[in-house]
Amino acid sequence: MAKKSENRKRLVFTILDELFNEGNLSIIDGTCAENITVNVSGAQEDFHGIEVFKRYVMSFHNAFSDIHLHIDEIHEEGNLVDAHATMTATNVGKFLGIPATEKEVTLEPVFFLKFDSDGKVVEFSQEMDIEGLME
Repeated sequence: MAKKSENRKRLVFTILDELFNEGNLSIIDGTCAENITVNVSGAQEDFHGIEVFKRYVMSFHNAFSDIHLHIDEIHEEGNLVDAHATMTATNVGKFLGIPATEKEVTLEPVFFLKFDSDGKVVEFSQEMDIEGLME
């Protein structure tokens, strides 16, 4: 079981690094279930599916330049992995209805990824201080 746990933690690290630091959306195709549920703090509702998830990540990259995500801690319990991070970026575009500030921001997002029995991500949640973007 310990090996499976370490593999999930490594996979979460890789997914977050590829999505936010590298902008590599293709990581979603091989690691996420087709009907993935995505929850983002500040969004009106959850959304579903790989293509919608990709559009969300693209909108994030359109709103923020110079993104650097550093994973501070990763924990696992059962099929749920949480990752606490520090992210710096420049807010250059509108995000979740919040206008761009053109300022560098530092966020401390927490990500929750839930896995199915096949090892695919079935739920992705991103919690962060959306109000902090307006400062």
